[in-house]
Amino acid sequence: MKLKDIGAVLTFATFRPEPDDRNAPWHRRFSKQKTLLLNIGKGRTSWKVMGKGRRLLDGGSQDGEFREIATSAAEEWRSLADDGWCAISVNHRYVISLETNVSRKPGAEDLIFSNPRAVLGARYERGRRYAFTNNPESASTILLSVEEEQIKQIEQVLRETGLKAGRICCGTYAMLHALLAEVYSEPDSEKKKEQPEAQQTNCLDVVCCEGSVCAMLESGDAWTELRSRSDLYKDGDFEPVFNILQPLVSRIDDDGVIRFVGDGAGSPIVEALRTRFPLAQITDYSREDQVWRVLADS
Repeated sequence: MKLKDIGAVLTFATFRPEPDDRNAPWHRRFSKQKTLLLNIGKGRTSWKVMGKGRRLLDGGSQDGEFREIATSAAEEWRSLADDGWCAISVNHRYVISLETNVSRKPGAEDLIFSNPRAVLGARYERGRRYAFTNNPESASTILLSVEEEQIKQIEQVLRETGLKAGRICCGTYAMLHALLAEVYSEPDSEKKKEQPEAQQTNCLDVVCCEGSVCAMLESGDAWTELRSRSDLYKDGDFEPVFNILQPLVSRIDDDGVIRFVGDGAGSPIVEALRTRFPLAQITDYSREDQVWRVLADS
């Protein structure tokens, strides 16, 4: 799998084509304006300001329902966003799954927003919005679906507070994309892919974002298994994460690795994983303000 291929298929697809241009990164679309980045979970919402030149400025967080938080923080949020534009990361009421034989016809990545049934066939469910990324080397596909009603509720709440949803995405899905893009851009990635299949090791990609977890097992070029849960864990209680990862960790080879990415640098989950799985090779790809930088670059 070549870097240009992974970049072509693993686009961070927005759920709202208009007025958004999903092919333009958020920071370029608003390169000369301040915008508000929101990360919405089931019982917690955090935010960050993206200033000119992709600079990340002040932020905050609050526990509670999104509507209540938005109402109480409306005046502050309006002052933080020029013209009221927001980019939103949704971290609950979504499903990320690994599918096979999803359409690979030209234009399917765009068609899924206007006519998802034509792309997904029997997989399509009414009342959901979708995005997908095909593996160019195998028949596997990462499929994201989000409840349409949730998207509409977020848009309505923002309208009531004088703000506008320019882009609504799934942070966990976006962070998985960013992790894969970084891994396949590493200097030795092409050399590893040229090895015979029998010599290629297994890898486990783990993404943790605001209490949600997505873990995908890779074997050579193939994506073989994926497990995803939202609202799974609370700060300091990582036992639910271990329970999800245990069967996947048992499938990686002795020379396989766990590639981890979290919300930001220094995530306590990394050390917890090293303690729980002492024989695993764990590489932390997290950066400072990880979820915000992924949202700004997507």
